[in-house]
Amino acid sequence: MTHPAPLLFVLAALVGGAVLAGCAAAGGAATADATAPLTTRAEQADYRETSTYADVAAFLGELEERGADRRGGVAVSTFGETVEGRALPLAVWGAPSAAAARATGKTRVLVVADIHGGEVAGKEAALAVLRDLAAGRHDDWADSLVVAVAPLYNADGNERIAHDNRPLQLGPVGGMGERTNAQGLDLNRDFTKLASPEARALVGLIRDLDPHVVLDLHTTNGTLMGYDLTYAPPLSPATPPAVDRELWERWLPAVTAALRARYDLATYHYGNVPGAFGEAATAPRGWYSFSPQPRFSTNYVGLRGRFGILAEAYSYAPFAERVAASKRFVEEVLDYASRHASRIRALADEADRDRVVGEEVAVRATFAALPEPVEVLLGEADTVSHPVTGAPMLRRRDVRRPETMPAFVRFAASETTTAPAVYVVTGEHKDAVVRLLDAHGIAYREEYVWGVAREAFRVDSVAVAERPSQGVQMQEVWGQWEPVPAETGSPPRLAPSLVVPVDQPLGRLVVALLDPRSDDGVVAWGVVPAVAWRPGQTGPIQRVPGGVGE
Repeated sequence: MTHPAPLLFVLAALVGGAVLAGCAAAGGAATADATAPLTTRAEQADYRETSTYADVAAFLGELEERGADRRGGVAVSTFGETVEGRALPLAVWGAPSAAAARATGKTRVLVVADIHGGEVAGKEAALAVLRDLAAGRHDDWADSLVVAVAPLYNADGNERIAHDNRPLQLGPVGGMGERTNAQGLDLNRDFTKLASPEARALVGLIRDLDPHVVLDLHTTNGTLMGYDLTYAPPLSPATPPAVDRELWERWLPAVTAALRARYDLATYHYGNVPGAFGEAATAPRGWYSFSPQPRFSTNYVGLRGRFGILAEAYSYAPFAERVAASKRFVEEVLDYASRHASRIRALADEADRDRVVGEEVAVRATFAALPEPVEVLLGEADTVSHPVTGAPMLRRRDVRRPETMPAFVRFAASETTTAPAVYVVTGEHKDAVVRLLDAHGIAYREEYVWGVAREAFRVDSVAVAERPSQGVQMQEVWGQWEPVPAETGSPPRLAPSLVVPVDQPLGRLVVALLDPRSDDGVVAWGVVPAVAWRPGQTGPIQRVPGGVGE
């Protein structure tokens, strides 16, 4: 992993049309006076504006230079490029580089911001957290944590600043970026199929750094609520129990209590109430989370056996308050991680050892309510006019109105599969699957499969979506596994098959990717297209309950 000099990283801002010239004089973060306070573009503009790519590059370059001679310095590098060729910035505190982080033996935390280019509070908060780390304000964390920060993940979307992005959001009034990347893809729907260079780069970073914790910072524009910020742990029912229990029973409750006690910030599990904006309600009244598939960042991290935490600042709070809430949430998560660093590493190791071969694993899921209704804090808002465009924006009122309702913030399996010892992939689409497995860091081998009893998926029917999602017409196959007797005699000339063991630390992710009924795998996303799943025939993915060659 490269570690360019600060100037080289700043020059990367020129790529893709981002003009850096004069950024310091025009509000950029860098300054020739090393004693002057280092401020973000948002702070300089009194939160009327958000940081551009050039601003972030200048801020990180100055931050690295100021801390070069002290223990708590920040090392700045990049971890990939966007569609338009912008280098993706990465800052690391607690280790000399991302490549050296694993050798420290510390608990590793990755903070990702700006996955959606209009949800900019997390970006500004991440920069402020880095500044505090570099200034020594959290040196008590240094012996236990390495903190890596990717503050500008959707760099192309960030640069498409316009006043009409994120309608109704309360600023920044100077405009903000757009949700998607330059391909028009939502990067928080791309963690399994990896269709974007940004997702391939970030999953590559997760694969190589192997962070124990990943925080993904967002902004929600849903239901009028009384919460300053909502959050979510991994939502897939296939998440390892060690990860699930820690987040639900200890970590998130501790963060919630600390934020309320120290700052009077109200936080709870992410959710929305159907019909809250006057649209037709599609479900009974309740507090509903989002979705359990690993295409979402924190669900993906959970299936890897690590701690994924989503944070959603509240769109209708003033921009400065959204940044402050995001920053304080990150700080409380990091403080907990520091105080329980050895426990977090041990639980991650436990998740690696918790293999699922022979167990029922969820491949599809549905909402499940908590055992008892909960008191949800709803809110109110006033409509105000954008000072430039006159368009409506919503400003929250200082209201926390409790309402007791069912909380559908969990998911339960609606369909499971018995996890085999291995999956076997054959046919012309094998290479595409190999590329995906390599990107995720999943172990596999290629060998001739002959004389082994296995199961094949016989297809009853296939449905292909009429409209594309994320540029793909998603597909679903129905059918059943049926036994294929072991062949006898000498094998004919065969092409080697792709053999993917489930008995590996990423076994849960293997099931999500390769089971034909998974709603987020290679079949669903058409990596193995519908033509390979003809009704009445068996598809090119088989499974071996007892393992190849055993």
